[in-house]
Amino acid sequence: MFGFSIKKVSLFCLALISSLSVYSVADSLAVSNRIDTFKTQRVSEFSDIYKFKRVSSSFPVEIVTKGLSLLVTSKHSQVLPVYKSNGVFYGLFRLNKGVNWISGLPKGTYIINNIKFELS
Repeated sequence: MFGFSIKKVSLFCLALISSLSVYSVADSLAVSNRIDTFKTQRVSEFSDIYKFKRVSSSFPVEIVTKGLSLLVTSKHSQVLPVYKSNGVFYGLFRLNKGVNWISGLPKGTYIINNIKFELS
């Protein structure tokens, strides 16, 4: 009885070791292929990877500039992403339903909903 259980355990261990070794070889080949792919891929700040479409508000808004402040009218509660003139993300402003004022922005040009606004 004791010899039968050792035989079962040894067969189980042999099957486990053989399946692990096959899996590890296949896995290591896949990893080496992924590493080779990353080595040959050239990435720079001027490549197409960094070009993206700017996010706009979910619902339409009306924007009027008043000095250094923006008067934003919205029919829905939503968030409004604001970008600097060079396309860099500046901030995300929460809008309530109705009239909203965004103030405290520094002088400059901003892109809101893909439209340029000049604050001076």
